[in-house]
Order: sequence, then structure tokens, then C-alpha cells
Amino acid sequence: MEQLIETRTGLAIIFILALALFFLRKHSYNPFKKTLEKASAGDPQAQFEMGRLYYRGKHVAQDFVQALNWFDTAAKNGSVPAMNALAGMYHAGQGCEEPNPQKTFSWYQTAAHTGDFEARVNLAVCYLNGIGTEKNEAKGFEVMKAAADEKSPIAQTLTADLYERGLGTEKNEKLALHYYFLASKQGEPMAKRKIKKLQEEAMRQLK
Repeated sequence: MEQLIETRTGLAIIFILALALFFLRKHSYNPFKKTLEKASAGDPQAQFEMGRLYYRGKHVAQDFVQALNWFDTAAKNGSVPAMNALAGMYHAGQGCEEPNPQKTFSWYQTAAHTGDFEARVNLAVCYLNGIGTEKNEAKGFEVMKAAADEKSPIAQTLTADLYERGLGTEKNEKLALHYYFLASKQGEPMAKRKIKKLQEEAMRQLK
């Protein structure tokens, strides 16, 4: 009986140690080396991931210059997320000496040509604010509305805002509310807050 207890105790200790080792390996896993190998071999997705690791300082020291370089490499190899990330870094002046609005516009435009919603929304913002290109509110509205009509919730919200303010188009509160409702149906929180605010304002006017 004592020998059986000792055997079971020994097996339990081995099991616990094995389990602890499993969790230690699982939670200490560092994907940097493997991602670097794939990125160096020309994998655009891995190149984008390298940019993200350096940008976030995850599993490696944060380095915006390295992040920019990897995003640039991935973008030139066709990675749309990298194009957006690269445009964002140029806009913020991260990893470069100063903000570069021309490159910001150029990369958003390149990504937008693939149909990417994030890029199209940001390209519209560039036109609306004259970032890296001549300010053209009508063009900005056109680009934003096109993305909204293809069911991008953030584009629908911003299109509604443009209608509400009459920016790049004629002011139209009815269409503004229409696009806010479209975005709200897709769960866009900004649109939900805006609808609530407009409804409260309408109630106050009726009093």
C-alpha cells in the first residue's frame, strides 16, 4: 500500500512538473525569430508582422525606424495593412525625421485602389483637409460616400457628418440621419451616440 501511494505521489509530481513546463513554454514563446526568418525570405505578411512587433515593442525593443522600414518593405510587396500603417507613420512623423504628408497621401491612395475601406476613409480625410494634396472637399465627400455606399460603417458615419455640416456637399439633415442609421445598424458606436444626440435636440425643439 505504501509503495502504491509513493508511486502515485511520484506520478502526480511528474505530471505537475510537466504541466508547469508546458505553460512556461506556452507563455514564454517568442515569435520574433520565426517571423524574422519568414520576413527575410520575402513573406509580405511576416514583414508586416515584423513592423508591428517593432512598432509595439512586443518581443523586441520598440523601434519606430525599424517598424517603418519593415512596413515599407511589406507595402512594396503588396501588403495593404502595411500600406495603411506606413501612411499612418508618415502622417505622425514616426520613424522619420518629420511628418511627410505627400507620402501619407500616396500610400493611402495606393491602398485605396485595392478597395480597402480603412485606406479609402483616410484618403477622403486627406482630400478634406489637404493632407499631401490640394484641399478638395467635394472629392473628399465623393470618396467617403462611395465607401459608405459599399457598407463601411465608419464611412457611413463620416458621410452623415459631412451631410450634417454641409461639407463637400449640400447640407442635408435627412440624408445625414439616413447614414447615421445605416452605420448604427452595423453597431458603429459613434453613429449611435449621434442619433441619440439628434433625437434629444429634436425633443427640446418640440417643447
